[in-house]
Amino acid sequence: MTLRQLRCLVAVSETLHFGRAAERCHVPQPALSSQIQTLEDALGVILVERTRHRVLMTPLGEELAARARAILRDVADFQAVAQRSARVFNGVLRLGLLPTLGPYLLPHVLPAIRERFGDLKLYLREEPAGRLRADLERGDIDAMLVSIDDGADRQALPLFREPLWATLPLGHRLVTAETLTASDLAGEELLLLEEGHCLRDQALAFCRIAGAREQASFRATSLDSLRQMVATGLGLTLLPALYVAAEGLDDPQIAVRPFDHPPTRLIGLVWRDGGAHGPELRDLATLLRSNLPDVVKAAR
Repeated sequence: MTLRQLRCLVAVSETLHFGRAAERCHVPQPALSSQIQTLEDALGVILVERTRHRVLMTPLGEELAARARAILRDVADFQAVAQRSARVFNGVLRLGLLPTLGPYLLPHVLPAIRERFGDLKLYLREEPAGRLRADLERGDIDAMLVSIDDGADRQALPLFREPLWATLPLGHRLVTAETLTASDLAGEELLLLEEGHCLRDQALAFCRIAGAREQASFRATSLDSLRQMVATGLGLTLLPALYVAAEGLDDPQIAVRPFDHPPTRLIGLVWRDGGAHGPELRDLATLLRSNLPDVVKAAR
């Protein structure tokens, strides 16, 4: 049994497709099939059911694929510990970010990161939270900046709270107000992001508090899409303060209003349990908190 065989097994279990699994493992499809067959022969069991039209994991195959993921995570951490040197993060940090956060936070913190960590090679990956968590578990990234719960454990450090602002079409009844309350949105329909974005879940939670509901005819793929739909008069939405500040939002077709008690999302730095870079990531969290723009409030 080899690590390559375990990687192939995990790839097949996650894609249920030999071609895509081979691409992920950077091997030809026949080579991947051979690795799976060799592993099955060595174990004396069937892990994958193959038909002309689809690939299915056997129950044992699913269980062993889950164990293989854990083994590969441990191996990645083992290698990271063994290779640690005087260079921070071994010279490379793979950081995941939410697409609703990264482009609007990074301009504020990247200069400080470059100054503090010198020639650190920073690789950034933007994906929704669910995909980032899977990337972290697989060892594809070292840490991620995502929304976290208030009761974050020792692998998640709170960084800041970001307010959400109401964004309204220009002719909306609430445009004349300087600030809004949650009850002002009672009965309103809000435009939201599509499934998979944690910002959608936070907006839905606020809708329940405010007595509002989702505008069911449209789901956006990005914050820009939400803004554009508001400008057309389709409805109102909630936008994060960093996005509002970064974009300026001088569109004559929309108005942005704060809440007197704004809904917020808590952003934190999260890393893998047992990962090799805990002390360095804590230093990074401190650095990030010290270089935040005024529109967000550092968490303590």
